[in-house]
Amino acid sequence: MRRNIDTDLLRTFIAVVDQDGFIRAGQALGRSQSAVSMQMRRLEEAVGSALFRRAGRKMQLTPAGETLLGYARRLVALHDEALDVVQDRQVSGSVSLAVMGDYATNVLPNVLATFIEQYPDIAVDVTTGFSYELIHHLGERFELVLSTQAEGARKGEVLRSEPTRWAFAADRELPGGEVLPLALLPPGNMFREWALQALDRAGRPWRIMFTSTSIATVEAAAEAGIALTVVKEGSARPGLRLIGRREGLPELPRSEIAIHRAPGRLSKAAQTLSDFISDALSN
Repeated sequence: MRRNIDTDLLRTFIAVVDQDGFIRAGQALGRSQSAVSMQMRRLEEAVGSALFRRAGRKMQLTPAGETLLGYARRLVALHDEALDVVQDRQVSGSVSLAVMGDYATNVLPNVLATFIEQYPDIAVDVTTGFSYELIHHLGERFELVLSTQAEGARKGEVLRSEPTRWAFAADRELPGGEVLPLALLPPGNMFREWALQALDRAGRPWRIMFTSTSIATVEAAAEAGIALTVVKEGSARPGLRLIGRREGLPELPRSEIAIHRAPGRLSKAAQTLSDFISDALSN
């Protein structure tokens, strides 16, 4: 006799992974940590395998948990889609979406234009900012967050992996001299940390010549020839040229683009936009 899995258990499982722990998942779902733990024990009993293992103070997915996660997302999405089709509901409403600045400027506009053409009754409220700040408000201010993270972070649904590249004005010679001029975002930004760490390891002197809280402004400074900056390969401004080892610069880590969904059942409008962005950026 086959066993059935309650979709509510799968939703909680997804929330535990996306919220990075039982406590934050419980807070997001409005449940106690013990209730979340009990649900995860029931899910492990249903699948007949452990889904989590402890690594220090954190819980990590077992191989079985990693396998189940992909199926869980698809099953929950299909379950919700089936209900909506059967009930013949018109897709309408509003969605709060948070996006890192470079994608909001250079990548997402065309995606959202196509989406709004297909779903004119859905209003999209977009907020831009830094990934590490936006993700803290998932489930509170935002239903969806499109963010950048280090490759292998295992958070959210990873849509694509991108090389991180040094960049400078396409129509100018690289700055001469021993000290490398840089245009970067403020402290706390992942790309800034990667750039400075890579240069320090390579023994390359540097000096920060330009700082801004706006990704577009930092890239504009590099495009104007003020200093070098760091960009995602897939979202750099057209006026920048990508440079690297051939120009004597150290390699940088790869980054991932991931979409994060608020815990619990999303509104139909939010789920529709989430699926649309996922399809568009994955392809």
